[in-house]
Amino acid sequence: MISYIGGKARIGKWITPFIPTDIETYVEGFSGMFWVFFNMDLGKYPNLKTVVYNDFNRLNANLMKWSKQYDVLHEALSHYPCQQLGVVDTPPEYAQMFNQYQKEVFNPELVITEENSLEVACKYVYVLCQVFSGSKPETAAYTDYKGKYRCKVLIFMDKLKNPKYREHFDKISFVENMDFQSVVEKYDSPKTYFYMDPPYWKTENYYSNHDFDVNDHTRLADCIKNIEGKFSLSYYDFPKLSEWFPKDEYKWEQKDFAKAAAAKKDGKQNMGTELLIMNY
Repeated sequence: MISYIGGKARIGKWITPFIPTDIETYVEGFSGMFWVFFNMDLGKYPNLKTVVYNDFNRLNANLMKWSKQYDVLHEALSHYPCQQLGVVDTPPEYAQMFNQYQKEVFNPELVITEENSLEVACKYVYVLCQVFSGSKPETAAYTDYKGKYRCKVLIFMDKLKNPKYREHFDKISFVENMDFQSVVEKYDSPKTYFYMDPPYWKTENYYSNHDFDVNDHTRLADCIKNIEGKFSLSYYDFPKLSEWFPKDEYKWEQKDFAKAAAAKKDGKQNMGTELLIMNY
């Protein structure tokens, strides 16, 4: 899909082997760009009948709805100009267009309707693709890649044509725009698997249209500890985590990884430790 804050593009392949292969329903409570699902080898899940995308960010949910109609979205995006590889002098109207789209899609008074939802999806793609790592797209400045890299809009359009991604888009049964607790209550069953990737502790305000605060971490823990299905939960470690999910009751896995290219300290790549907590 597209780079997005907190996305699992780089470690999705580490997570997917932990997903039980006998599940019938797959649900993500905080889907973002759905990177873990796109890293799944669907052939390993013969009983998988229902796939649920859910994100509280309405722009993300609207984009996924149109990504499922990949030919329509691809055609619509083809009319949006973007920076070309090798062209150093970016036309100034590209940055102006970015600024205009940014104001439009993040306007809190914007009402997404059947009539404008495709246009909103295209403009949102354009904004996400022109900010570094998809971080803070509502306030971030336009990134001029000065012809050094292929336009990310074109890269995303390639994915819309890619058979692997199309197989995954076709498998998505429902696109929801709900609070995580509501989606758990709606889809929980003994054969449901939930992947939960919430905003991490004290990074809640890094996300656009966020409606998840420090208290919601407690609410999430209380919610998923009582489900009928199985879950895995991504986090960085913080003091309360082992209290909520004792290591003698839940399985903990961890992986050290390099953070995004910009996350450097004293000229060295900043490293992080990703946790995956499971109830099975």
